Amino acid sequence: MAGGMRPMILIDAAHRSQKTFDACLHLAEQMAARGHRVVMDERSLPDDADRNRKYAAARFLAELAGVEFSHVVLIGAEEVSAEVLIGLRGVNLAPGGVVCALGHFGDHQAHVSARARLANALGHEPVMVDLADLQAKPLASMALFADTKAAPASLPGHPARLTVIPDPATLSEPETLARLAALDHRRDIRLRVIVSSEHLEHIRATKFHALPVFAVSELSPMTFAAGADIAAFFGQGVPGDAMAAMAVCLMAAGGVVIDGTDDQAFLSAGAPALRGPPDLAALGAYLDEVVMVNLAQISEKVSQSPWQLGVSFARLEEALGLPSPLPSPGPEPEHELTDHRPKTVFLPTNGVGLGHAQRCTVIAAAMGAGANRSFAAFPSCVPKINAKGFDCLPLVQKSEGHLEPFANDLVNYLRLSQHLAPGDRLVFDGGYVFDSIFRTIIEKQLSAVWVRRGLWPQGAAVSNGLERERIFDRVIVPSEPFAELNDAYSFGSHVHTVGPIVQVLPQSPDGKAGVRSWLAARFGCDFDELVVSMLGGGVASDRSAQLQGLCSLLERRKSCLHLVVVWPGSTVLPTLHLWNNTRVVQTTEALALAQAADLVVSAAGYNSVNEVLYHGIPAIFIPQSAPYLDDQTRRARAASDRGLSVTVLAQELLRLEREVLACLDGGKAALLRARLKLAELPSPGTDRAARLIEMEAGR
Repeated sequence: MAGGMRPMILIDAAHRSQKTFDACLHLAEQMAARGHRVVMDERSLPDDADRNRKYAAARFLAELAGVEFSHVVLIGAEEVSAEVLIGLRGVNLAPGGVVCALGHFGDHQAHVSARARLANALGHEPVMVDLADLQAKPLASMALFADTKAAPASLPGHPARLTVIPDPATLSEPETLARLAALDHRRDIRLRVIVSSEHLEHIRATKFHALPVFAVSELSPMTFAAGADIAAFFGQGVPGDAMAAMAVCLMAAGGVVIDGTDDQAFLSAGAPALRGPPDLAALGAYLDEVVMVNLAQISEKVSQSPWQLGVSFARLEEALGLPSPLPSPGPEPEHELTDHRPKTVFLPTNGVGLGHAQRCTVIAAAMGAGANRSFAAFPSCVPKINAKGFDCLPLVQKSEGHLEPFANDLVNYLRLSQHLAPGDRLVFDGGYVFDSIFRTIIEKQLSAVWVRRGLWPQGAAVSNGLERERIFDRVIVPSEPFAELNDAYSFGSHVHTVGPIVQVLPQSPDGKAGVRSWLAARFGCDFDELVVSMLGGGVASDRSAQLQGLCSLLERRKSCLHLVVVWPGSTVLPTLHLWNNTRVVQTTEALALAQAADLVVSAAGYNSVNEVLYHGIPAIFIPQSAPYLDDQTRRARAASDRGLSVTVLAQELLRLEREVLACLDGGKAALLRARLKLAELPSPGTDRAARLIEMEAGR
């Protein structure tokens, strides 16, 4: 290939089904990990493919038109469908290109028949490989190979990573979940349980919902294997092709498979597994007495087993005539000076996400000068992040125009996967852990931190993704300013509560006067009173009635300037521009304007309330109430009950007018300002959060 480009390999199945698609997908992932350039025909995606398969296949599926292939690897070639034969005629095979047919042919006649059908369709002879020649006792019907040069995954001094695949017949029994919970509470083990999707939903509905349980289709076999040192299997037989592939990948890397199946399914196939107890109740003792104390020696024997030759991916490459894999290509010339140190990537999310982005920029700025920091964020946040001096990978916003509700997240998954590498750190600030984040952290084995605020709406803990907390090394909980607001959603040494994370912007009296003078010049008006409204852009809650009421009220005050502050790009009511005393300001830097104001009327988000309190700004809070927001009413009332602000609910329009007049004419704003100066607030937690992020991963 020109310029040293690695040849392109097409992987396809001789007959299309969900089973053969999964087999192609597993083979593609293994070949990509070996350094091959592989694709799959986008038309091979089953019509009923679930969400997990679409994520797993996204990086391989492609439109084949115009692509030249050096090799086509066809699996299941003992039964070639007419549809696939027709498709093969249209494949753009490079001069000297090869079609490799892989299958279980049974007898000589089946071998000859398959060869003849393929040769007739292709116009030349394919390379035929009978799996029986490579693997005498396969664990599954699909081709199972692995990179036997992979290093054992165990880390000395760290808890052993144990994966349990329990007997499905016992998962409805409470004692089974109790035994898994006992393993999960051991300090020398990091547990992972793999079950079917149906059993996963059942477990989440029980009191054992905190168990680290994964659906078998949630991640790829290679990813499951990479996250384990030991895997214990129970029940009857090998539990499906995916788990067979996971076991092969694990043993190829020197990992330990405990065969607790009733029929000794792994041992019967000649795999270098340990014969373990057939009952989950005995697993803990077996681990203590047999496995944990001899883990290094067992791993060495597994790696030296003659069985490894039969699953060696290098042997499969030789049989198929595939070129030796090349290391991943280096950086393009224009990127040769790119900083390749491990990086910390902040990902603020949820809706527009500006509040999350602001909190993350405050933390990022507090990290050490040598920290390699950057961001990945939605378009609405990118200008604010860039203005703070950080690079930002733009993500794709959700849109009603997408054919599937997760379409944007699938693209974001591909972007994050390409942007992050093992050894990097991802800092997620949000309430719901998207699939893109979940999969990237696990697949790349990233050090991960979750900055997770509280005050979730009642009953929203599970729906906000709390069950995915297990993938994070640390959870940082920025506290609320008042103790009664600090709800605890999870516990453990990995959960760290810090003080409120708040942007601090010192401003002298001269600075305040300077802002007011600049506003007077900017808008061509003299004013004695400045009122700032920050009620959002209507994304979460419609506040048009409150804004119109404020505009009408302040219009009657001839020396008043009313600023309606919204995010850049927000939808603005056209009628706001009809008021003489009101000006609409689109900015991400509202704090400087609020500091210069005589009164602020604001929503009660985390950042807004903390900025008001810590900067001593008189404020009226009108809580927003969308179901995906935190409990702004609780937060607002906690401040107003202490006499530090005023809370007005959305429907209290007449009271809003009375409170504004009380602040501007009745001296209430001055009283609030005086109380705020005396308020005892917790020390900000920004520096502590930055240090926690900089710490080495692990718990």
